Amino acid sequence: MIKVGITGCENLRAAELVRLLINHPDVELMWATNTTGSAVRLDHIVPGIVGECDLMVNDEHPRDSVDVVFTCDPRERQARVLDELALPADTRVIDMSGSHNLDHGENKPWTYGLSEMQRRVLVHDARQVTVPGNVAVASLVALMPMARNLLLNSPLTLHVAMGSLGFPCCDGDRAVTLDGMDAQQWMDLQRQEVVMALTQCQSSFNQPVEMSITPHAEHRTLAVDVRFSCGVDEEMVRQLYEQYYHDHNFVFLVDRPIVTADVENTNKCLLYLEKDDSSQMLTIHAVMDLLLKGSAGTAVHVMNLLFGLHERVGLNLKATGC
Repeated sequence: MIKVGITGCENLRAAELVRLLINHPDVELMWATNTTGSAVRLDHIVPGIVGECDLMVNDEHPRDSVDVVFTCDPRERQARVLDELALPADTRVIDMSGSHNLDHGENKPWTYGLSEMQRRVLVHDARQVTVPGNVAVASLVALMPMARNLLLNSPLTLHVAMGSLGFPCCDGDRAVTLDGMDAQQWMDLQRQEVVMALTQCQSSFNQPVEMSITPHAEHRTLAVDVRFSCGVDEEMVRQLYEQYYHDHNFVFLVDRPIVTADVENTNKCLLYLEKDDSSQMLTIHAVMDLLLKGSAGTAVHVMNLLFGLHERVGLNLKATGC
């Protein structure tokens, strides 16, 4: 069994993670903490787990008793939390705070935790992994086959439609996200993360990336439409995507517009391609559940890879159907 600890367990991404882990057949959840430090039953702060978990948050357990720690704290607290935990060097860390999403690459201690980009590294070499932001997950899944084939050679336009569980909300006169940044700061970070990852995949990539965001009607859905000029015909593009994702477990190319019921409550990202032959503009639609594939599901996927499990273990979830 993989022994697991969780920090910062009172937010949405952590709650979704808890629900996945307590039903994972190869995981034993040993301890959990929250930012207040007060002792409380985990099922009092994570909806839906009554009768499945009697763990006390902030109960006294040795922090070195686990194989992996998921850090779900706000990004500004993450470094302090790791210092306080003082984990042994062989304890793996999966960071869900976003603190290290711009701090990865050669000679960096953190591995970027997008399996569609880094699966081999995650299986063999990673100990500290940063989980991508949900906008970056959808955007990069949509673009990875093109980047790997050196076909991103024109400006990119990304339109993000995000459900209310992730969309910047209003606090008085100031727009804020769940991580306390204003909307423009948050958007800039998402764009920087996408650009950095694309540059790692296609070293020649130097195109401008424009990003916009609007609310999505479904509260836990994230849809990204990526548009750029592409001289390759649609059938060849489709073949590139099918070849790239043929052995991946959570990304699927579909031949019809995507409905949100296909992805909600799953760890899937579905892709739909459209090519305008007259303008040579290619549009890639990527749709996923923003709390699962966009956060907790990807984190569990990373854990499965780190510990040599099949990628789908604990992630065979079902769509809503309505």
